[in-house]
Amino acid sequence: MEKIPFNIHASTQAQTALIRITGTIGWDTDCELFRARIDAIAQQGITDAHLYLNGPGGSCFDAEEIVNIIKSVFTGKVTGEGGALVASAYTRIAMVCETFTMPENGMFMIHKPAGYTGGTAAKIESYLKLLKNIESQYIDLYTTKATDKAELNKQWEIGDWWLTAKEAKANGFITIVKEKAKIDAETTALISACGCPESKIPIINNKKEVNEMDLKTMALNLGLPESATEVEINAAIAKGKKAQEDLQALQLVNEQKAKADKEVKIKATLEKAIGDKRITADMRANWEKMLNADFDTANASLTGLSPVKKVNVTTSSAESGKSTYEGKTFAELQDEDPDALAELEKNDPEAFIALYNASLKK
Repeated sequence: MEKIPFNIHASTQAQTALIRITGTIGWDTDCELFRARIDAIAQQGITDAHLYLNGPGGSCFDAEEIVNIIKSVFTGKVTGEGGALVASAYTRIAMVCETFTMPENGMFMIHKPAGYTGGTAAKIESYLKLLKNIESQYIDLYTTKATDKAELNKQWEIGDWWLTAKEAKANGFITIVKEKAKIDAETTALISACGCPESKIPIINNKKEVNEMDLKTMALNLGLPESATEVEINAAIAKGKKAQEDLQALQLVNEQKAKADKEVKIKATLEKAIGDKRITADMRANWEKMLNADFDTANASLTGLSPVKKVNVTTSSAESGKSTYEGKTFAELQDEDPDALAELEKNDPEAFIALYNASLKK
């Protein structure tokens, strides 16, 4: 799908900031442009804002920063409205609004955030952790709005969840449905290219507008020559949807492989630590939790541990029959150095028992 230029426009009306965000977030410009646009407004002391959102989504990380800027600058009332398409990262921005309006023929789409990276295993693991955190934030936000949390969880695992404005309102994601907006061929092509089910694609307002020029516009938006036929356009839409489904399947496989690789890595790390006597077997479960939460930090701490030393309990001559630890009997340790006795019990239970049993012999 051809990327739609990202654009942010900010102005004021009375004591409210009017912010218009359209296009693909993060490709042509990013959240830094947004910050620059509202700096002057913030200096005027304006705390209320009204957002207009219309676009297919984009970078979830830039969208998150846009949300952070909105929340930090506009501490009063924040309202919003959507155009014909509020999808992916745009729905995250919509969640910050107290009320959100959409036209009756608008489309609202939520799904798991996606991302791409490469490089070393450490870099990939770090990025995966960041992406999972963003995914957790998204589902938590949608859950606070959802009227049917079970349906949300089901759709979240399936993939793209396309909702009409009325369905979005019924599910709690928007608050107001207004009259239909004008939907042109270009907008229809964009919604189709995003993977919207054919049965839900908004109908162009005036069927007479569906002419040769509209087909050319749709073809160009899909990356086809303007001479493409309607059959070729429909085939391109189907191909794009299939490619998106394949990509989601590949992402799932990669996530599962990353999880399996991490489990193997953690198991090997723990077995080595136990073998090196840096930890004991009864400490394994706690260290496994820490390695799962933050492998690099926990591994650094684990590596820094000194091996547990095997203590020796020595027996003097057969005549005396005394067993000692650091030159002292069990009774002497009890009286003079109970800390050393406790250390022996912790680090070498067998030696502790042997010393204790020896103290019972007369």
